[in-house]
Formats: sequence, structure tokens, C-alpha cells
Amino acid sequence: MGLFKGLLFGAGLGTLGGLLLAPRKGIETREKIIINTRELVELTDELNDNLTDFRDSLATLKGTFDTLVPAFKSGVEKDVEEFRFQAEPRIQQIQAQIEKINQALPQQGESQKVIKKGRFALERPNSAAEEK
Repeated sequence: MGLFKGLLFGAGLGTLGGLLLAPRKGIETREKIIINTRELVELTDELNDNLTDFRDSLATLKGTFDTLVPAFKSGVEKDVEEFRFQAEPRIQQIQAQIEKINQALPQQGESQKVIKKGRFALERPNSAAEEK
């Protein structure tokens, strides 16, 4: 904010210096200084009003944010917990199926029977009845 005030002050001094050095009558110069000063004061007041409105808007936004974020966070946490509750039994069922599949797969060293039909080959472990 210091930079902005410095710029305004510098602009005001530059305007004042330009008016004082301008080739006009004294009365015209004084009137011009008064008009420019009034315009500068109006602009400064307008800037202060806009900054105040901006500050108020930020405070309102922060209040809205502080109200909505905890509710949103709570809802997301509840949804995640519900998903976990529903997913756990399914995960256990999938793991049980994987165990069954792993048990049905041939272990290393077991003989396998290869069935070829067309371009596809299917490897199956030899059953106890076929080995005899």
C-alpha cells in the first residue's frame, strides 16, 4: 500500500509543479490547482471506498468459507467411511476367490495336459484319474 500512496503523492506533486511552471496567469493557475486537488481528493476517497468494500467482501467470503468447508469435509469423510463399510465385504469375497483360484492352479512340478484347438492352447493339470 506504501507504493500506491507514493505514486499518488508523486503524481500530485508532478501535477502541481507542472501547473506552477505553466505559462498562465496566477489566477488561472490557482483555479487549476484547486480543481486538480479536488479531483485528487475525490479519487482518493473513491479508492478508500473501494478498498473498504473489498475488505468487507473478503470478510464475507472468509465467513462463508469457514461455514462451508467443515460441512463439506464432514460429508466427504462420511462418504469415504460408507464406501469402506460397503467395500470391505467385497474385498474379502474377492480375496477368497483368489485363494480358490490359486489352490486350483497347478503347482510347480505337476504335470500338465495341453489341449490345442485352432490357434489356442489350454494347459490343464492332469487329474489323478488320468495319471493312473
